[in-house]
Amino acid sequence: MKRFNTKKIEKYMRMLFILLSTFAVVYNFVDQSWEIFWSAVMTLILFMLPTLFAKRSNIRIPALFQIIIMLFVFASMYLGEIHSYFYRFTWWDRMLHTSSAVLLGYIGFLLIYALNKDKRMHIHLSPFFMALFSFCFALMIGTMWEVFEYAVDSLLGINMQKARNLEQIYGSFDTRLGVKDTMQDLIVDAIGALFVSLLGYIHIKRKQPAKSAFWKLHKQFISENPELFEIKK
Repeated sequence: MKRFNTKKIEKYMRMLFILLSTFAVVYNFVDQSWEIFWSAVMTLILFMLPTLFAKRSNIRIPALFQIIIMLFVFASMYLGEIHSYFYRFTWWDRMLHTSSAVLLGYIGFLLIYALNKDKRMHIHLSPFFMALFSFCFALMIGTMWEVFEYAVDSLLGINMQKARNLEQIYGSFDTRLGVKDTMQDLIVDAIGALFVSLLGYIHIKRKQPAKSAFWKLHKQFISENPELFEIKK
């Protein structure tokens, strides 16, 4: 069976998403739909960031991981903000926050596990503190995102927090629903982060990490960035 070339898939997906975002920017500028226009601009920037990062950094991000990130940006920004999926489906926001917390928790685990295995580091954490770092890392990023939403809404006058026209989502208007939305986002972030932290803790305690599918992206990241871990090709 022929294996998928993840690098080619990532390349073509990025080109497609950049094209769609560019079209959304131009269309909403002409239509003078300024809230959607700014969302489209941010979406375009997010799709282009990995390319700019790769040119300015020696760190190589595995193609599979980039695909996962792109799909999340597409679901949250392009479908959620530009095409109003947050309004069309009441569960869309909760689903994205839960999945993002799981993804961020996994990233946190990969980071601390990689550092734990780095011979240049003189501090080695126990499985419990690795799990704790993963949980705190995911929750920190989730909190920073909520602050980002608040800042963008305040500066650009758009509605990432869904703090205006909330009757479209909940059926009744209440200014406290903006706070309710933020708190629910942080709660599901915590649940998703706790899930992946416990999963990582169990993998470290009961299995050989090198043989576990849980660390597949971790092994790929190390193999593509050997200079970061003093590994000879």
